[in-house]
Amino acid sequence: MFKRIIVFGFLMISLSCSQDQKVSMYQSVTNEELSTRPLVFDIPETVMDTVRKNVFIRLRNDNAYEFSNIFLIATLTAGDKQIVQDTLEYAMAAPDGTWLGTGFGEVKESKLWWKQGVLFPKERPIKIKISQAMRNNGQTKGVPKLNGILTVGISIEHQIEK
Repeated sequence: MFKRIIVFGFLMISLSCSQDQKVSMYQSVTNEELSTRPLVFDIPETVMDTVRKNVFIRLRNDNAYEFSNIFLIATLTAGDKQIVQDTLEYAMAAPDGTWLGTGFGEVKESKLWWKQGVLFPKERPIKIKISQAMRNNGQTKGVPKLNGILTVGISIEHQIEK
């Protein structure tokens, strides 16, 4: 009887873990700041299957970040092909100036929606590239580096079917 309970418990834990599969990757940018040069994330083979995925961009910022929003360029490539490239704008602060995101103290983490229901192609390697595209008001030249962005990451999660 005790063996059955242990086996049943192990099976339930295995099933719950496989249904909540998530891959998260981060890159620190504190020394070089977030620039227009893209950060490259190599997507592991374990993410490639026939299950639709949701893709999020994750940013951690502190009080040194000077803007209330951020513009990012996100690119998905498979092999030598560019599958999609988006220019995205996200709010980083509320109208009263308080930071959005979660966390205690100065550092806040924002989980930013990028793509829903992605089926990753079979071509390899799969890469996600992220860079910033910020400009100061009234200027055509972009901001070369952003202070206050500490890490940039992505998370890929199973899409929950309803």
